[in-house]
Amino acid sequence: MAGPPTFIELSREEQALELRSYLRSIGATLQEKATDNIEEDMKEIISKCDACLKTDLPDADIESFLCSIVSVIIGIGSMDVESNLVTAFSQKLSKFEEERFSNTILKTLWLLHGTVDPKLPARFQLYSDIIDVAKRNKQLLLVYGGIDSLNKSLLSISHSKKQKQSLLRQLHSALIENGHSELAAEVMIELLRNYTADDGKQAKDDAKRCIVSAIADPKTFLFEPLLSLTPVISLQNSPLHELLVIFVSGNLTNYLDFYKGHKDLIKSLALDHQANIHKMKLLTVMSLAEDSSILTFETIQQQVQITADQVEPFLLELFGTKFVRGRMDQAAKKVNISSTMYRTFSKQRWQMLRNSFFSWRSCLSVIEEGMKTVVSNSQTAN
Repeated sequence: MAGPPTFIELSREEQALELRSYLRSIGATLQEKATDNIEEDMKEIISKCDACLKTDLPDADIESFLCSIVSVIIGIGSMDVESNLVTAFSQKLSKFEEERFSNTILKTLWLLHGTVDPKLPARFQLYSDIIDVAKRNKQLLLVYGGIDSLNKSLLSISHSKKQKQSLLRQLHSALIENGHSELAAEVMIELLRNYTADDGKQAKDDAKRCIVSAIADPKTFLFEPLLSLTPVISLQNSPLHELLVIFVSGNLTNYLDFYKGHKDLIKSLALDHQANIHKMKLLTVMSLAEDSSILTFETIQQQVQITADQVEPFLLELFGTKFVRGRMDQAAKKVNISSTMYRTFSKQRWQMLRNSFFSWRSCLSVIEEGMKTVVSNSQTAN
């Protein structure tokens, strides 16, 4: 059996013939002679290309063969012709789920994605197939570099609104499944930003999914940005929106009161009540830290409804979130807060921040004038 085909100054038709011959040599059922139409020829080759994944061939040979197909597809004809072949190839490979070849398939499809014309219509579906493969491999971070990167490389290219929403929804689900909850939240917010008040039920469904994901995510503590999203605004006056507002700015008592009247809702959303309580305890102390630089152990114990011996472990966990920083004084039974993340940023806080910047600028100006005086005096003395 010959090794995988390598092409040195061969025409596209000759390359296709080499691919056909190789597939036949490893047992694929193909006619020996190609058709006169290169598109139809490559369609048939692609339809049988997974034959190499059903052999005991070395991984390097399989990768070489699949990359050879990529080299023939690129620039094969019109945008429509190339798109059809790219889609057929990516769909064929992405549906092959045997773990041994998952890395080879991902590398091949990622190579194809980086090689085709950025404006190729099939590139959208190709990236969708790549997400499926990367999710199975738990290697999403190899093909997703953040929402800004995705917007520049793919989402800024011509596509329908529905396509973009579908892709973002798929990516969000994949990131959640692979344990990348922070990145998933970023994707979901981007998805919700693409809706308008006219998008109706689907927008509301995604908004509900976004809220539930944020509440359930143990790493998410900042909820205020969700309130300004159009699909979330459309949920106002609903119990779910009321629950979100509690996680935005409420405290543990607010949540417990809400739960008494909405136990069925929490259950239907598959939210963990005990996990919600735990998060609200952390959020409650974050709010206390916004208003006071010193908190007594007794205040914390009362506000989050824990026993005296649970206060110190609780504070260690709170500091571990990095959203509140401070130092415990066990002897005085208090904690000195050095910094905290604001759960909400009101107009008053923006004004305080503005005043702080102006004060800082004034101080720098005084220092600058003082330095000029010192330099001037030094030069005069010399």
